[in-house]
Amino acid sequence: MLNHPLKSIRKRILFLVLFLLVIMSSLIGLVSFKDASHEIEEIFDARLAQSARILQALVLGIHQTELTRTEENKLQKAFEDALLLEAGSGGSHKYESKIAYQVWHGEQLLMQSSNSPSTSFVELKPGFGSTFFKGYLWQTFTLKTHSSDYPFTVTVAEREDVRGELVDKVVLQTLIPELIGIPILGIMIWLAIGWGLSPLRDLTSQLRGKAPNNLDPVILKNPPTELQPIQKALNHFLAETQTMIAREQRFIADAAHELRTPLAVLKIHTDNALNSSSEEEIKKSLKELDSGVNRATRIVSQLLTMARLESDSSPSPKNKLNLLESSRNCLAELMPLAWSKTIELSLEANESQDWQTNMEDGALEIILQNLISNAVKFSSEQGSIEVQLQQDDNTFSICVADEGKGIQPESIERLTERFYRDGIEAGAGLGLSIVNRIAERHSGSISFEKNSSRGLTVKLVFPRVYKQHL
Repeated sequence: MLNHPLKSIRKRILFLVLFLLVIMSSLIGLVSFKDASHEIEEIFDARLAQSARILQALVLGIHQTELTRTEENKLQKAFEDALLLEAGSGGSHKYESKIAYQVWHGEQLLMQSSNSPSTSFVELKPGFGSTFFKGYLWQTFTLKTHSSDYPFTVTVAEREDVRGELVDKVVLQTLIPELIGIPILGIMIWLAIGWGLSPLRDLTSQLRGKAPNNLDPVILKNPPTELQPIQKALNHFLAETQTMIAREQRFIADAAHELRTPLAVLKIHTDNALNSSSEEEIKKSLKELDSGVNRATRIVSQLLTMARLESDSSPSPKNKLNLLESSRNCLAELMPLAWSKTIELSLEANESQDWQTNMEDGALEIILQNLISNAVKFSSEQGSIEVQLQQDDNTFSICVADEGKGIQPESIERLTERFYRDGIEAGAGLGLSIVNRIAERHSGSISFEKNSSRGLTVKLVFPRVYKQHL
């Protein structure tokens, strides 16, 4: 498939600049044409008026001077020769045949140019006018004398194409440099854009030269301001990709490490069941096998939960829920786990308070499942686990207190570490890490406190993001 020509930034900028330049040049040329036409009209009209007044003065001079008829004829002949009215005469100009005049005394034609008609050009009224003669449009100016003893009228005419030719030449001489300059300017803009895009080419060459496993940041020397956000975003993307790959590799290593022992134990129990000679030994091996499967299932579930929480860097949308009601429902489902060790599981909260808040779907269930299962695991038979919900103006808190053997003070800071175990009852060491990660996603915190008698209290504090509208 052929690429569209304007997909190139360089071509797009060049096309846009030249297009705007041509549009602006055309508009400027149009305005210049109108201004030039107006100014040339003014100049030519002033020249017509001036020529008419010169003729008026000459005619008055001839009349006031006592000349014989022969002398008058000679003077008019000399006047016509001086004006070079005949085109093609020596030293004449091609425009001279396009200028004509008439001098009238009443209805008597006193003087005229050789290219003027024998009748009046226009109606003999003072001022400017226009008329058609010999297929051309002529602009005229008529001037009347105010002498009572010898009144006469002077009309000077000029062909319109003289003015048009001059306007065309002015506009053409203005446009020719632009027509020549635009291609040259286009080449210069093309080269300038190429120079301006050179940092982008450097970035492209760096990316092309990168190996697939090379996720190091892209470093540009003195990148322009416009390219700095791209470089920053690209390096952020590379860093996130590197983090994701490292996370996946760590997950694979963790899964392999955590599942190696349970799978080996399952293999031993399977072999024992297969090799047992008595039904009692087979049942014992199958019971151990069932326990091992449950442990492996729990490890896999926690590994998947942790992987999901770590890979999802942006928090999911939080939905409104009733913290007290949802906690009560979760604890009802966890009751059988506590009953298996005859442990009393209780929930304390002030039901008259507003317990509406916002959390991610499933977050509260995961928190309580991990905290309660840990408390059950470390609690002795016929013990108790107490869940307390508390609140103030700004926060909600969930406290889970057990009556287990407690924990050493030096180990408290490590409880949220991945795969940290304390005691032989410890599982995969992921439960509290998962809870801590959920707390972070809700801008909350987790803390541990040794009970006054024995056991441990885990406290989660969340900001009160839900506000009831009255």
